[in-house]
Amino acid sequence: MTSTATSTLPKPSSAARLPEVETRSRSDARRVRWLLAALFVGLVVAFALGLWATIIRPAAYEVTGEFIARPASNLVLIRHQAVAALGMGAMELMAVFGDPAQIDAAALVPGDRVRLAVRPVDNQLTLIRIAKIR
Repeated sequence: MTSTATSTLPKPSSAARLPEVETRSRSDARRVRWLLAALFVGLVVAFALGLWATIIRPAAYEVTGEFIARPASNLVLIRHQAVAALGMGAMELMAVFGDPAQIDAAALVPGDRVRLAVRPVDNQLTLIRIAKIR
């Protein structure tokens, strides 16, 4: 009994498949390099925008203190902790100007503990946000 299980078609050699694999790996390598380059450029742009934003707009400062009074619709007085960046010691009064609607929304009563963010603008402190501390 003889076996005729062998195929009459020649098997492709590994050398015949090599250019296809090599071409595919080269295109994959190019794609990866382009993606890495795009990621790098994106990160550099994001870093530059972040730096630019801090230069254009002054920093905001977090302050914790006690609400004292509201002498005008857009003005609140706060007795606060020390804010070294603004040159203010603890328990001084801070006059902060803000949007009356934002101040109304906080529903403050004298004696309330508050946390606020302020930004110096034109020699006065401008309110960014304010909230009661419970």
